[in-house]
Amino acid sequence: MKKAYCVGCGEPYPLRRKTELGINFCLDCGDFHAVRARENWCRVPLPKQGYTLVTRKSDLLHLNQKVR
Repeated sequence: MKKAYCVGCGEPYPLRRKTELGINFCLDCGDFHAVRARENWCRVPLPKQGYTLVTRKSDLLHLNQKVR
């Protein structure tokens, strides 16, 4: 059975994960990268819409249109 090697730690993982999904990380390294990416996300309450997920700070700065 052929194996692919993780870009992060060098451990082997199933080749099917790389060929079909295009993922270059093993499950452990992939989970680590996903957690780090989610650290920068923010939930923002918008009037009459509920909560919205914001992933870029520039989007967050443009949400408040109230002039003071």
